[in-house]
Amino acid sequence: RIAGLTARERRGEALFQANCAFCHGADGTGKNWIGQFMEPKARDLTSYSAQSLPDARLKQVLREGLPGTSMPAWQDVMAPAQIDAVAAYVGRAFFKPAP
Repeated sequence: RIAGLTARERRGEALFQANCAFCHGADGTGKNWIGQFMEPKARDLTSYSAQSLPDARLKQVLREGLPGTSMPAWQDVMAPAQIDAVAAYVGRAFFKPAP
């Protein structure tokens, strides 16, 4: 649990745990059993920062997926506000802080 999450980040946490943790793991590392069997492996979200994966790009990946990988597009599953909430949570929970 992360202290001080905003209401949007809490919604994002619930959505992440229900939809994304299967591949990326609850801790975002992708080092869970399914994430390690995927080819390519699930991305380690803890290896990113807001500079290396800006918010706009993160939301685009969530919406459109990543061609050539197992990362699906969520735009037909989640509403734009839900995608925004997941992005807010991922940035807060997993991204390295700015130097």
